[in-house]
Amino acid sequence: MGQVQTKEFSLLCWNIFGLDNHFLHERTRAICELVKEKKPDVVYFQEVIPATWDVIKHELGAEYSMYRLEPVKCHYFHNLMFRNRSAVVPAKEGRTADMFPGTGQGRHLLKVGITFNDIHIQFMTSHLESLPTDREERKTQLKSCFDIMKELEKTSTMSIFGGDLNLDDSELTEIGGKPENVRDAWEVCGSDKSHELTWHTDNPTKRIDRVYYCPGDGRLQPTSLELVGKDKVAKCGVLPSDHYGLFIRFQIQA
Repeated sequence: MGQVQTKEFSLLCWNIFGLDNHFLHERTRAICELVKEKKPDVVYFQEVIPATWDVIKHELGAEYSMYRLEPVKCHYFHNLMFRNRSAVVPAKEGRTADMFPGTGQGRHLLKVGITFNDIHIQFMTSHLESLPTDREERKTQLKSCFDIMKELEKTSTMSIFGGDLNLDDSELTEIGGKPENVRDAWEVCGSDKSHELTWHTDNPTKRIDRVYYCPGDGRLQPTSLELVGKDKVAKCGVLPSDHYGLFIRFQIQA
């Protein structure tokens, strides 16, 4: 019997506040500098706009492969990025962007399949419907993402879904909670209160940014989670975003 090897990779999930014009380029460049420092293998960005997309491509294009919905259906969007010097390798096929049928805000689910040490993982990110008035649509979108994770599990494919989900716990309860074997990375990493609330950074009160994963046969596991973006940008004296980012380390047994 072969020896089990444990490998690690990291993921950064962050709404980068592209809809606020104040110090937009300075903030975006600071976010890119944090990416260069942390070197996450996978990046989920939400609330990207064409101007910040140009900065991201300029600053990180040599280090990361980038995916987004084409053509964009809204004036802001989300994207997936994979570090080129990484064992996490995007598959040539299996990259999809599926619009949510009931969305009024151009919301969609972006999916990229990867092979990691001969193990298949589907990376999934979205920015679910915003505003209290869109509560029902948001719950429908979340449930559909969970359903996809359950279907992937049937094919022995692990999955990691995250983003700005605009979610509160009552909405999760109203759809019946997480499906069996879908786990909340923050909870699994110990439910640390100092790394719980992600929005609004002026006075954090909500955990609307979340990462869920389905470990399949149990070989996928988060080992740490921390909030990033807590330091003000030196050049302008403001925080990088109105959200904190989630930086999560995973390990997988191959």
